[in-house]
Amino acid sequence: MTHSIEFQACDEVIYTLKISGKTTLKLHDEVVGLIEAGKGKFRCAPVILEIKDTHFQANELAVLVEILAQNQVVVIGVRSSIQELLDFAKFTGLAVFDGPSVASKIEPTKVQKVIQNIAEKNTMPKIIVGDVTSSEQVLAKDGDLALMGTVEEGADVIAQGSITTYKAMKGNAFAGVDGDTEATIVIQSFDAQLVSIAGVYKQFNTVPNKLQSQPVRVSLKNGKLKFKTL
Repeated sequence: MTHSIEFQACDEVIYTLKISGKTTLKLHDEVVGLIEAGKGKFRCAPVILEIKDTHFQANELAVLVEILAQNQVVVIGVRSSIQELLDFAKFTGLAVFDGPSVASKIEPTKVQKVIQNIAEKNTMPKIIVGDVTSSEQVLAKDGDLALMGTVEEGADVIAQGSITTYKAMKGNAFAGVDGDTEATIVIQSFDAQLVSIAGVYKQFNTVPNKLQSQPVRVSLKNGKLKFKTL
């Protein structure tokens, strides 16, 4: 009996991109530089993401896949010992490859929460590629927001979940607008006019020197905003 389809093992070149950093803030520029250095070798090439850092999160994986897609690199799967990332890969249709024999440090309760959140939202973070211009408003009503370009002065970026900006933030950022006190705001170059998490806000007429143009993480603890340089 003949079949019209069949599986075959092929000797194709598949690249592995190893991610060892603790943040995706600088990955955009690093990916562009790596691809340019390859002189087209990696464009449209299948790639497996090998992620070793145990702090790498599912939303960062989604952003990384988008960054690579923008640069014509095709992610086909994930190799990691982090269960959160493997669950997210399966949910989004990526292959899961055998990882190193290192026990996952992700707590079971956290894994279940991630799976539940993914199932409830059924969406990846909203990703904005270009700049957000003055007087423009961007809204992620169902989850997190990732911004690849600059957020200009006078612009508003709003998310039900967390916000990550990979360039300068000069406008207003509103995270956790439905009351999510666990939402965060991560900014590559801090020059914001206002940041807010779950309705608790801080307005800046002048950004303090210790924060200005620095990578900063903003979180909410005991009803107060906490600013930490990265």
